Amino acid sequence: MYRVTAYFKNHKVTQTFHDLYDAIDWRDIADANYPKDVKFEKGVFSMREWIYNCWNVVMDHERNPLSAIPDFSTRHMIMQVLAWMWCIVFGIIVSSIYAGVVSAVIHVLLLGAIAVTVATFETAKRKPGVFNLNTKYHTPSRARHMWWNGNKIALDPNDRGGEHE
Repeated sequence: MYRVTAYFKNHKVTQTFHDLYDAIDWRDIADANYPKDVKFEKGVFSMREWIYNCWNVVMDHERNPLSAIPDFSTRHMIMQVLAWMWCIVFGIIVSSIYAGVVSAVIHVLLLGAIAVTVATFETAKRKPGVFNLNTKYHTPSRARHMWWNGNKIALDPNDRGGEHE
């Protein structure tokens, strides 16, 4: 087994291969993207790493064959349909369609929550101004007459005021 790790400025990318020539090919591809360093290791790796890599080959949308589809939301929808299919199959295997339905509902809730979280994080990273909700207000309360501890607070006369004007 061979492991190739490419270290870039902000992240690292690691791939594990059984075939030497696949590992060499991937190392050359990584070198073409100008990493800081490329590490090539030969050896026997733990069962945990093997299971993790097998999981990613199926479940990671950037490593499985669905990565050829350019639209992320389409890939996510296809993964959802596949998850439902497997829920139904396992439900039938245990001789209960209800187990399949319960499993499908749990998958929809879990994967939907993950998708909303990822979308929120991506929006915060790419467009943080979307979450700034105070940009459209001229005064904190939008009221024309504000009183604090029995004293009237003078507001800007050019302010449009609030909904009660």
